[in-house]
Amino acid sequence: MTSFKRPLIKLKLSLFDKIIEGIGFFLLMSLWLCVYFQYAGLPEYLPVHFNFSGAPNSFGHRSDIYSLPMVATALYILLTIVNNFPHYFNYLTSVTPENAHRQYTIATKLLRYLKVLVVVIFAMLISITIHY
Repeated sequence: MTSFKRPLIKLKLSLFDKIIEGIGFFLLMSLWLCVYFQYAGLPEYLPVHFNFSGAPNSFGHRSDIYSLPMVATALYILLTIVNNFPHYFNYLTSVTPENAHRQYTIATKLLRYLKVLVVVIFAMLISITIHY
């Protein structure tokens, strides 16, 4: 069934979904606050690229540290927007009116987890960059 023939269902967020959304947003704001408050104490140049063994092989100005939370925020917003259109996703099984609610719920939960994971990965990158 193509995405245009799939049923359009407005999913209601469960309490768990709201908690995951809140955790993701809280972590994203914490990411920005961490960079903001650490900025004054950073050295003039920070590592911006690492080789396979983890040693920095390229350095940039300390203002480059803001690019990481910007990318994390852009990905977070993009995933939030995409999450509102589960009928366009690719599914392993055919989406029918009988299983659409379950398929859409699973897919949107996956994207919520992915949003939190993206923010956590960027937090780790920022931490490694700041504390190197």
